[in-house]
Amino acid sequence: MPANLPPQFFEVQKKLNQASSIEEKIQIYEELLRIVPKHKGTERIQEDLKRKIARLRKIEKKKPKHTQLFSIKKEGAGQIAILGPPNSGKSSLLNALTQANVKVAPYPFTTQTPQPGMVPYENLLFQLIDMPPITKDFILGWQKDIMKNADLLLVLLDLSSEDFFEDLNFFQNKISELNLSHKKILWVGNKIDLEKGKENFEKIKDKFEIFPISTLKKIGLEDLKKKIFEKMEIVRVYPKPKNRPPNFDQPFVVKKGTKLIDLAKEIHEDLFKNFKFAKLFKKDSKKPKIVGKDYILEDGDIVEIHT
Repeated sequence: MPANLPPQFFEVQKKLNQASSIEEKIQIYEELLRIVPKHKGTERIQEDLKRKIARLRKIEKKKPKHTQLFSIKKEGAGQIAILGPPNSGKSSLLNALTQANVKVAPYPFTTQTPQPGMVPYENLLFQLIDMPPITKDFILGWQKDIMKNADLLLVLLDLSSEDFFEDLNFFQNKISELNLSHKKILWVGNKIDLEKGKENFEKIKDKFEIFPISTLKKIGLEDLKKKIFEKMEIVRVYPKPKNRPPNFDQPFVVKKGTKLIDLAKEIHEDLFKNFKFAKLFKKDSKKPKIVGKDYILEDGDIVEIHT
């Protein structure tokens, strides 16, 4: 029976010539095993790939471990880590939202180091970090650190993949295994423009919240920015000096539930110590309202603090 290997198999296979580490070769062989059709004609190919993976893992275990460290300083209104399986479109998403110009290729594991970029949303910027794909056999130590440090995890899956439901289950379990279930998580499904993507989305949309997009066709990207803002659970507040208008280009960004007195402390210690009251202005109201230190701030509030 003929193997009938798909074109993608040979594209990924070419990547082996450029692989510079055992880790990278293991990742590529695993992706080849994922891609190869599962039938009698490919049994020998599957066995050969499994043997190569096992041999490389043995070599890898014997090597002395060197820890690679990456620290990404937080910038903007929040840091978002993108995680997902191979070829889900993570780098394409970063490029589409940030114009970061990260390398994109039709084979897996193009991204080898953390790639940050800034996402504009209204008068805010969010920091988005692309990382190498995560598989059942591969996750780097520094990836765990970035995920723990991030304010939001964006899990990007390929809706059109035959392994979509398996990938979804894997990442749910992986997040739990890494003790990250308490973090804010946004599940995003790429390639909604493809028929298989639409089909899988229809199957899951009433059972699980996943936001559909297409990085290729630019579908849902502006709405995704809004969704990121909502998931971050933050509010924008505009301090107003007496007899002067507020600066709407540079809001103070605080967590939902923050009290006015906490904002006063963040602006200046003297405002915190000598706080008496504040005038609260709303964009849709001309008359201010007098509020005290325990007022819970809302998005768009304009506050004039008096001491």
